[in-house]
Order: sequence, then structure tokens, then C-alpha cells
Amino acid sequence: MEKRSRFLNSGFILVSISHALNHAYESLLPILYPLLLSEFGLSYSLIGVISMGYRLSGGLLQLLMGFLGRFFRRKYLLGFGLIWTSISNSLMIFSQNFSHILLSRSLAGIGSSPQHPTGSSYIADTFPKNQLGKALGINLVVASLGRFLTPFIGSLLLVTLGWRLTALVFTVPGLIVGGLFLFISEKKRLEQWSSLSSFKIMSKGVTTVLKDKVVLVVMIVEMIMAFRVGASDFIPSFLIKVGLTPLEAGFLFTAFLGAGLPSPYVWGYLSDKIERRKIVMLSMGLAAFLWYLLPYSGNYLSLLMVLVPLGFACQGVGGVIQAFVAEVTLPENRDIIYGIYYTLAFTLGSFSPVIIGYLADSIGFQASFTYVGIISLSAVITAYFMK
Repeated sequence: MEKRSRFLNSGFILVSISHALNHAYESLLPILYPLLLSEFGLSYSLIGVISMGYRLSGGLLQLLMGFLGRFFRRKYLLGFGLIWTSISNSLMIFSQNFSHILLSRSLAGIGSSPQHPTGSSYIADTFPKNQLGKALGINLVVASLGRFLTPFIGSLLLVTLGWRLTALVFTVPGLIVGGLFLFISEKKRLEQWSSLSSFKIMSKGVTTVLKDKVVLVVMIVEMIMAFRVGASDFIPSFLIKVGLTPLEAGFLFTAFLGAGLPSPYVWGYLSDKIERRKIVMLSMGLAAFLWYLLPYSGNYLSLLMVLVPLGFACQGVGGVIQAFVAEVTLPENRDIIYGIYYTLAFTLGSFSPVIIGYLADSIGFQASFTYVGIISLSAVITAYFMK
């Protein structure tokens, strides 16, 4: 009964739904990209810059948001962050050129910055060690559900509403869920914010954390994995380039995301039973092989046969790494550690779409996806030292 109440009564559900909406906003953009390419005459490189703007603006604030969780109730950080993201995304409907879209997405990134470090820390403090992998896995499953449903619903709405009204429709859930955060119960934080001295505490905490060799290895793994972030954003554009219609591309992209729905739970459950680093190595190794195969798939069926296992392999392993971090660190350091973790993931990951887009423009998608495969293989090698 106690185990069940943690999942139902701790605010865990709302944290997970908020996570799902943040991923929904992120997965909506890839199905809009082909239309933006056409309407505004954009290149794949500029699409990468739009993706970079979102991830960079959010990534630079991850550490600060994780640290603020020590002083301010996390429900306020998560709630106001989601409302900010929703409003910023809605501004995109007024875009008349590339710079307008970039500004809207960059502002949305700021609002998304509390979700990962604050949400992960909230969950890590709520659940015991023997439930942590499963809890973080469920959180990622719900997030994957948001990513999965969005391209499917968005593709249907695009046909009748166009991309501007479709983007506006997706704003409403974020405003509602963001407001609901304000009504959940949460204990007042024990530490008090005191401006300059608090930043000194943060600086000292970062130094202490980075002296831990195990944490340092995890951060290196995350730095490597960051350079594959955003690869899936280009899948719909790749599918259209090989001859599929926007609707067919939307359905295949949905299948890719749908295959990732159970993977965070499965990887998280297995990592509670088996050494976590082995799960990371297995998932990244499989992903490396499938990313390499993707550009050689020549028809709808072969694309489906690659995208489904790829979706399972490359989604959700982050929860395993988060559980490993929580397992080897003290609770008082988790806000800072998750802040560093996600700062690296989002800041370094913001450059990945630009690299992938540039390779697609100059050489082709074969080079782009091969690059992602090499990065995934590098993560396998580095993850071996997570012990």
C-alpha cells in the first residue's frame, strides 16, 4: 500500500505528465519542419539551428534550476516553467521568417529548463533505492507517450488546421497542467536563499561533486551521448526526402516513437536487477548498429523494420543513468548533480542538430546517421568504466 501511495499521492503523476508535455512540444516540431522548409525556404542546417536554440537556452539554465530546487518548492519551478514553455510555443504561430521561429523556440527552451533536473531530483527523493529505477523508468515512459502521441495527433491536425493552428492547439494542455502544479502539497524547503552566499554554496557543491571519480565518468558518458541528441528530429525530413508523403512520414515517425514507449520501463526494470552500466552498453550498442542501417532502408517495410527496434533501443536509457547517479551520490548533492548532468546533455546536445543538419545538406543523410552511429558506439566504450 505504501509503495502504491508513493506513485499516486506524491505529485509523481503530475511531474510525469509535465515531462510528457515537454517532450510533446519537442516532438511536434519535427513534423512541422517539412512545412517550415517549404514556406520559409529553410535548409537542414537552419532547422538544426532552430533545434539548437531550444536546447541551448534550456541547457544553460539546467544547473541553476537544479540548484534552485534546494531553496524553492519544486512545484513552482515545474509549474511556472511549463506555463512559460506553452506561451512561448504559441508565439511561433505569428512567425514571418526564420528569426521569429528561432526566438519562439529559444524562449520555450528557458521554460523547459526546470523539468529534467528538478523533476528527476523530486522523484529520487520520493522513492527508495529498490524502486528508483522503475520510478524513473515510468517517468520516461510517460514522457515517451507524449512524444509518441504528438506526431500522430499532430499529423492529423495538420491536414485540416495547418501548422499554425496545430501549434496553438498544443499550447492548451501545458497551461492547464502548469496551473495544477500550484495546488499539490509539498514541504517547504529547509534551506533559505541568500543571493551571493547561495551561489558560493553552488560553486562549492559543483567542485565537491566533480571530485567524485564515478560521477565524473557518468558526466563523460553524458557528454558523448549529447552529440547524438536531436537525431530523431530529422527522421520525418529524411522519410519525405526518400519519397514518402508527409502523412506516411508522420505515421512512421509515430511508430519509431511508439516503440520507445516501453523501453524506459524495461531498461529501468532490468537495471534494477542487472548492473546498470551493462544496460547502457547494450542499448547504445544496438542503437549504433541500427542508426547505421537506417539510410540503407529503401522502402516502407524496411524502414519500419529498422525504425521500430531503433526507437526501442535509443529511447529511455537516460533513466538508467539517472538511477545510477542517484545510487552513488548523497541526497543533498542530487539537485546539483542532476543540474550538471542536464546542463551537459542540453548544452552540448544543442550543437548536435547543427552538425547533423550540416552533414545532411553537404553530404546526405547517410553521413548524418552514420555520425550518430559512431557517437553511440563511443558511448558504449565509455560506459564500460561506469563502475
